[in-house]
Amino acid sequence: MKTFIIILLLPIIVFSQRQNNLSKSEIGIFSGASYYIGDLNPLGHFNNSKLAYGIIAKYNINPRFALRGLFAMGTVGANDAQSPAKYNNVYTNRNLSFSSNIIEIGGGIEFNYFPFQIGNKTYRGSGYLFAEIAYFQMNPTTLYNGETVELRTLGTEGQGTPLSLQGYYSKNQLSIPFGIGFKYPFGGIFCIGMEYGVRKTFTDYLDDVGSDRFIDKTQLNEVASPITVALSNRNLDGSAYGPRGNSQNNDWYFMYGITLTIRLGNPDECFKH
Repeated sequence: MKTFIIILLLPIIVFSQRQNNLSKSEIGIFSGASYYIGDLNPLGHFNNSKLAYGIIAKYNINPRFALRGLFAMGTVGANDAQSPAKYNNVYTNRNLSFSSNIIEIGGGIEFNYFPFQIGNKTYRGSGYLFAEIAYFQMNPTTLYNGETVELRTLGTEGQGTPLSLQGYYSKNQLSIPFGIGFKYPFGGIFCIGMEYGVRKTFTDYLDDVGSDRFIDKTQLNEVASPITVALSNRNLDGSAYGPRGNSQNNDWYFMYGITLTIRLGNPDECFKH
């Protein structure tokens, strides 16, 4: 008899659990901008910000903590010709530039400053912190003679030749995104938010620049293509010297913007902190 009752109640239990999970789940969109800090833009936060967008999903464990995932796409870049005036002499002469599309997928945890739940009048807006682990793909390019050129396989610092111990860097990398935000519910099922996220990477080649100095053009010309030689050192004064980059610091990229999510189920009245 007990077994028969359990069988009868099983669909209700499964449906209730599904509804409970849906009530704690959100999905939506992210829209904003992205930029980078690195060898071609060492200090200029928000410089050369480009469009970024994506899909965001959250599972609210309780009113304080949520699991989150983000799939995002953006573009980062920099150009020595647009460097701030106080760095103009050095960077303008260096004459490097790059652009790279970023495709990122990551997941982590979100912590609310105040208890929060969409559709619950007791829990309203809250600031939050988030931290994730992400995989991202990059592909630095530059303009040369009016055409877009992929830099990685050129080996502008001697990669893949006897002049360097390094092989070609990977387009596929890991990062640690973390940041802050603020969110506010409306309409009973929606939530709008703003967030700013920092991405710590483990590569110095988001911009194709990692070495402190330029490689010797004469030697490079013997083992690499003419376009590699031309793009390895673009100094306007023709000098073989001067700083190419900073090998001591890896590159960072950033995404900031607006999120809009919708709760997938009815409010969970038992959702307690």
